[in-house]
Amino acid sequence: MPTTTPHTPQVSIIILNWNGKQDTLECLESVRRIKHPNFSIIVADNGSSDDSVTSIKNTYPDIFVLENGENLGFAEGNNRAITYAFNNGAEAVVILNNDTIVDPGLLISFCTSFNNSPNPGILGTVSFYYDKPDIIWAAGGGWDSENLELKHICCNEKQQDLPSQRPYAVNYAVGCALFVHKSVVDNIGLMDPLFFLNFEENDWCQRAIKAGLINYTVPDAKIWHKVSSSFGGESPLWKYYMTRNLLLWAKRHLPSNEYRSVIKKTIFEFLPNKTPINPNQRFSLKRNYWAIKTYLKQLKQRFKSPFYLAQFFGILHYFLGRFGACPASLHKRLSK
Repeated sequence: MPTTTPHTPQVSIIILNWNGKQDTLECLESVRRIKHPNFSIIVADNGSSDDSVTSIKNTYPDIFVLENGENLGFAEGNNRAITYAFNNGAEAVVILNNDTIVDPGLLISFCTSFNNSPNPGILGTVSFYYDKPDIIWAAGGGWDSENLELKHICCNEKQQDLPSQRPYAVNYAVGCALFVHKSVVDNIGLMDPLFFLNFEENDWCQRAIKAGLINYTVPDAKIWHKVSSSFGGESPLWKYYMTRNLLLWAKRHLPSNEYRSVIKKTIFEFLPNKTPINPNQRFSLKRNYWAIKTYLKQLKQRFKSPFYLAQFFGILHYFLGRFGACPASLHKRLSK
């Protein structure tokens, strides 16, 4: 009896670049070693001001560079490339951070898992530290309701510590490498540009779950990630987007009581620890004058710190409904 050859989908690997020439070139070198018979590579450039585009084109003239012309952020920069890929025959895309190195079997692992897993939504990798190649940075993630924060699965552990060596369901797949089939995008849409940077992949994954799909981590799909190289670590700008976008994400996807708790926690993290008024004493302006004055002085000092400034504006802009890119004037202040 004749056997049926499994369908090999056409996959486009999308790498977003913004002034990251060296990382992107190293990433492309690893991507070109991928073992898969039917894939293409798209570099989506978000208006780089270095010579990224010229260098990429000169080094890899066969790779298509989609020039977005400006910094559209992670969500919209990738959305443009996803739309281009699907309009040109791709059946699935892999969204890949430019500060990663990939295992040659990445696409085979993704495609096999998508075909064999029940009701698949968005698929993610096991991501190892670039400089500690046998230590896991993230293998999927979930929401910790007790501590009101997102947590990576198996962070700082090893491959054998994973919940399973087969694809396993996760609340969200970490955005440094995502496999998304066209049928999933047709169902839930593209990433939301309001996030601009951070939490967009988590929002995407929650929308997949609400559509009845299951997100998976694929243990055989491995990458090595230069964690936070695009920000140079946890910068004030990173803090701004994380603060603002956490609140937006929480409002969309958490129960109302947890959402309120996230707001409360975020605000109290910004405020000085010691309150100026003893709740067990009757309020007296005379008695509390110096305590209030000291508290206000501490609060003023916080605004001199770029991190606290970022946190303050993240909270403020959330409540004002200002999303997308960080305003240019604030971006300049936070980048000093």
